[in-house]
Amino acid sequence: MKSRYFLIFTKIVATILSLVLLCSAAIPAAAEDESPKNDKKYIIDNPYEDVDWDTWGSYKTQLHSHTTASDGYLTIHEYVQEHYDYDYDIVALTDHGTINKGWNQAPDLIPLLRFVKRERTQMADIIPLTEDEYSAYINGTAKSEQSPDYPATRTHTNGMLDVPKGIELNMATPVADCHLTGYFCDYGQGLAGVFGDYETPSKGVKEAGGISFLSHVGEYVYTDKDSKEHVGQKIDDYYPTKFARLFLDNAGSSLGMGINSATDAHTRCDRILYDQVLQKTIPNGVVPWCNTFADSHNIKSVNDAFTVTWMKDFNMDTFRESLEKGQFFSISYYSNGVELNGIPEIPGFDEDKADEQKFANSPTPIVTKLTVDQASDTITVEGDNFKYITWVSNGNVLRRDAVTDGKATLNLHDDDLEAEPYLYVRFYITDEEGKNNGICYSQPLVLRVEGEDFEPVDVPKTRDLPYYLRLLVTALDWTIFKFNPIVWIFKYFALGYNVFDNFFNAY
Repeated sequence: MKSRYFLIFTKIVATILSLVLLCSAAIPAAAEDESPKNDKKYIIDNPYEDVDWDTWGSYKTQLHSHTTASDGYLTIHEYVQEHYDYDYDIVALTDHGTINKGWNQAPDLIPLLRFVKRERTQMADIIPLTEDEYSAYINGTAKSEQSPDYPATRTHTNGMLDVPKGIELNMATPVADCHLTGYFCDYGQGLAGVFGDYETPSKGVKEAGGISFLSHVGEYVYTDKDSKEHVGQKIDDYYPTKFARLFLDNAGSSLGMGINSATDAHTRCDRILYDQVLQKTIPNGVVPWCNTFADSHNIKSVNDAFTVTWMKDFNMDTFRESLEKGQFFSISYYSNGVELNGIPEIPGFDEDKADEQKFANSPTPIVTKLTVDQASDTITVEGDNFKYITWVSNGNVLRRDAVTDGKATLNLHDDDLEAEPYLYVRFYITDEEGKNNGICYSQPLVLRVEGEDFEPVDVPKTRDLPYYLRLLVTALDWTIFKFNPIVWIFKYFALGYNVFDNFFNAY
């Protein structure tokens, strides 16, 4: 009898011990499951770190636009008035091959270019603003004149800054547009371009003490304008290598690239290209900034896209410094972009509705504050007019979050991120689906892992067709054209410049 009870007792004890052992074994497993998937400690390089969001001003900026001085429809007066009415604070006039001397001075013209585009320019005389008119726009005392078709009215009380010496470089290239914009230096007047040669003008601007941005590179990548067929796909590695090398070679002067211009018809793949470029430049210590611009040639396109620059003081020196540091956000009313995982930037984007918002100068999504908490590895974004925020790293969408109170936070250690952050993170904000009032892109925030260094990436110099074309053109120029009086006369009357002013340029 005792043996039977003893047997039962030992079975109970054994069962209890087994359960205890199972529970003790399960506890570490549970703890392991609850630990973060990404336990790295990040050092977050924030380009907006110096911005005082409470005291600095945010200024609507146009970095790329045209008049009848090259191939636009707008006279200088119409051009200035339209930007004034659409609440611009800073405007860069970047006519093709034509350096802006100021809205109150007539630029040196390129007769051949204006003749080719005579349906736009009408070959009319260029009449700059009078000194009184110029002062009124600069001081903010000019009247705001509504257009019947595009009824914008200025609400900003300050005047506009006239960015000095803006120009669209490479002027005209065969096969496809290969353009970039330059500022703050005397380089490029009347100089034609060579297909695919961004390197020569970028170097020229740097040596002249200016800054530059690449323009709508999608028109070069997809020369037959078939970017729609490639949306949401990686770009052939040749292109990110070529442009990454350019940014590395001209760091501090070639500041970055446009990622969305005009109606985004030909730049819809440029954000993916930008992400691929960043993966090659960041490990080598250079961060190119991204911008958006209208590339306007008429009234209809003046407000397509722009940037918003944060500045301590409203003057030209501070503006250049803000561009160099990446202290601006890039905004467009249009987005045809699709991420690598098939997610559209703006679900249900409707260009017709975007047109309506643009003409009405409707409020776009805009960031009003960005806070980085280094201790917790979080990035917090505050802003207006947005309902969604999309976080991107290395071309991958980390997450898209719905926002209800104008504030969103990314924790780099969240378990539900679709990919692990690496090298950098950037974001863009959009409004509710169907509203179509635009998109706002941030600059990339570089992610350094504590205790680790970036492994440099090999970015070879590209010995491509444009490189050899440039060598050929340079050789022909020096052996045949440089010392030819007939060519001197042609350049003077057709291209509008004295060859002796540019005698040693590589054009």
